[in-house]
Amino acid sequence: MNHVHFQSLKNMRFMMILLNLVSILFYSSSILLTTKYIINNQLAREFLEQVSYLPHHPLYVYFGSILLFAVLVFVIYIWERVTLEGKKSIVYGIVELIICLMIVYLLYMGYNGIFLLVFCDCMYHFKDHKYSIWLLVALIIGYLFCNYDVFSSFMAMPQLQQYFQIYDANMRSALMITKAVLDTLNIIMFIVYMVAHIAEQRHENENIQKELSMIQTVNKELQNYAAVTEKIGENNERKRLAREIHDTLGHALTGIAAGVDACIAMIDINPQATKQQLLIVSKVVRQGIGDVRNSLNKLRPGALEEHGLKGALEKMIEEFSSVSDLNVTLDYQLEKLDLENTKEDIIFRIIQESITNAVRHGRANHVDIRFYQKDHDLYLLIKDNGIGCQDIHYGFGLKQMCERVAIMNGQIVFDGHDGFLTKVKIPLQRGEVYDEDSYS
Repeated sequence: MNHVHFQSLKNMRFMMILLNLVSILFYSSSILLTTKYIINNQLAREFLEQVSYLPHHPLYVYFGSILLFAVLVFVIYIWERVTLEGKKSIVYGIVELIICLMIVYLLYMGYNGIFLLVFCDCMYHFKDHKYSIWLLVALIIGYLFCNYDVFSSFMAMPQLQQYFQIYDANMRSALMITKAVLDTLNIIMFIVYMVAHIAEQRHENENIQKELSMIQTVNKELQNYAAVTEKIGENNERKRLAREIHDTLGHALTGIAAGVDACIAMIDINPQATKQQLLIVSKVVRQGIGDVRNSLNKLRPGALEEHGLKGALEKMIEEFSSVSDLNVTLDYQLEKLDLENTKEDIIFRIIQESITNAVRHGRANHVDIRFYQKDHDLYLLIKDNGIGCQDIHYGFGLKQMCERVAIMNGQIVFDGHDGFLTKVKIPLQRGEVYDEDSYS
């Protein structure tokens, strides 16, 4: 809440408290002083003939109403302190309502403006409490029905105006005018408070809209920053890969080229020296192969390094399932198959991309992954139950999958008619152990 509006509402509420104090003092004093005037002027018989119910003791009315109003002000003060501490309780509003009813009853239902004060106090504290509307409705009902004309039909009690009838016309007119002025001022203060409260709510809503607009702007800026950061990361990765290639293949190929040139120059002159030189070149080639493998191993997913292909796939599936409603079935019975690291990397990336596409584009909730070996080929089937697509668009992800499979001299086929099916055929090289009796 804006501090200026907060202080303005607080000041108006304080003025309403003072105005209600004056009104209660006026009504209770009128009852007390009129009773003394009746006694001093021996008008008791005439007064009792006018009333239909024996009034309360005037001191009981006077001190009781003032004491109850003091308790009401104390509750208002306590509720204010509790609100400042961040706590909320509708109990304070219920207590204020009960005190209102007691004060109005003591004053013979002659003054119900105290309900307007409690209504404003509840509006001051309530924001989105689910029971607040019922308390506000109860206050409105209390204000409408807690008057002498309505309440006297259920319970016999003296009428406050009957106290004024004892005086002469001038005094009676002065008392009635004072009563009307106090009641009118109380209603005016209530209207002014509600207008200020509505204006404060509009101002607060405007501030919320501005903050939401600022949040959206900041969100867009963060998205742009993330995109720029991603581009920077890609550029840095390209530079790193370029350095790796330069430091490994570049160095090895340069040495190989120099060694081959030397062999060409010496082969006719000194075959033995050429043979020694070729041995050196062979050593450089093997060293270069080792360096390239080391560079590629740095690019491998950490899960593959720690758990192998099957363990890495199970870990990836578990991660997908934990953050979505996706159910993945993995049929992997190739424990005797020993794939090269490059093939494991490619298979892992293909399955990872397929699951991502199934969730992001296909809106699938089930993916079936199946490995099987036939002759000297490894087959991989990935099928989801998503919406599929009649016309397959080869975006970046599918192109990367095709390129990766081509590296292994394999084949990949996509079918989007019933969900989305990815079928990969990977030839197995000599030296990779596989089970001839695997099922197909």
